[in-house]
Amino acid sequence: MPAALSCAVDPGPMGCWSLVGERTSIGRSSQSQVPVVRPTIIVLPMLLAGCHSSPPDGYQGYLEADYAFIGAPVAGRLRTLSVARGEAVVAGAALFALDDELERQQLAEAQARLQQARAQRADLGLGRRPEEIRVIAERVREARSALDLAEREWKRVRDLQQRGLASTDALDRAAAARTQAQARVASTTAEQRSAELAGRSDALAAADAAVAAAQAVVEQARWRVAQTAVNATVPGQVDDTLFQPGEWVPAGAPVVKLLPAQGPFVRFFVPVSELPQWTAGTTVRVECTGCPPDLQATVGFIASAPEFTPPVIYSESRSEDLVFRIEAVLAQPTALAPGLPVRVRRP
Repeated sequence: MPAALSCAVDPGPMGCWSLVGERTSIGRSSQSQVPVVRPTIIVLPMLLAGCHSSPPDGYQGYLEADYAFIGAPVAGRLRTLSVARGEAVVAGAALFALDDELERQQLAEAQARLQQARAQRADLGLGRRPEEIRVIAERVREARSALDLAEREWKRVRDLQQRGLASTDALDRAAAARTQAQARVASTTAEQRSAELAGRSDALAAADAAVAAAQAVVEQARWRVAQTAVNATVPGQVDDTLFQPGEWVPAGAPVVKLLPAQGPFVRFFVPVSELPQWTAGTTVRVECTGCPPDLQATVGFIASAPEFTPPVIYSESRSEDLVFRIEAVLAQPTALAPGLPVRVRRP
């Protein structure tokens, strides 16, 4: 039972104190005094008032950051790590480099295949070799000499046949030999012109396509070589390094965790009932341990769906089940660490 009631029933040898500190007693006789409790009614409102919390003061939140996890699109053994944790870097600064021996060998192979494709294309444009062309030219001269001899023989036999000194069969044989010699001249002359011509149009187009494909392979190999050395694309601070030199780094795995120079932003939560009061562009005041005075931020994001109150911000003064997440960008860059608890107030 409550202490006051227990004292009234059993006051004990020392008597009782009231809730407001007043001690009383009632005497059974002049020699014997029995202390009792005199109820004090004004204490009850005070106790009831203590059961009600004061209205919330601002909104709880914390600093968050969009880290840049820097990795390489190719796999390889980490050769050098040029930065350390906590180091500030500028855009273009070297972060790390992977072993590029394999990529360089692939580049050399691609360049050699490109030279091969170009040489084949040039060969098609030149026709046959000069030695082959000279051989064909000699055959043309031989065929013309044979034609000249066949022409003279045909004329001689024709004259003899007209004088009755040669038969008609002899004249036919001479005419056939002359026709054969003419065909041989035409054949070797056409072969000579063909040898001096370049390749066919479709063969030349195929050779041009092979050169373009080989060039693309070279560019890909050159790109892979370049990707083994990674530089910072934005200024910031190295938050963590996730691999050490000598370790194998899978393709796409982050090696450096970088906090961009703009620093963290503010993330806080508001109850569902207060959401209509907030819009993008609202300016708020941010307070925290170590924050500069009059630190302000601008609301840039408001969640489209509610969520349960995160344990990190739950308190007796803010015990709502559903809240909306709001993010605000600080007015100026700050060196404050992400994760720092903050309190957001409307101006």
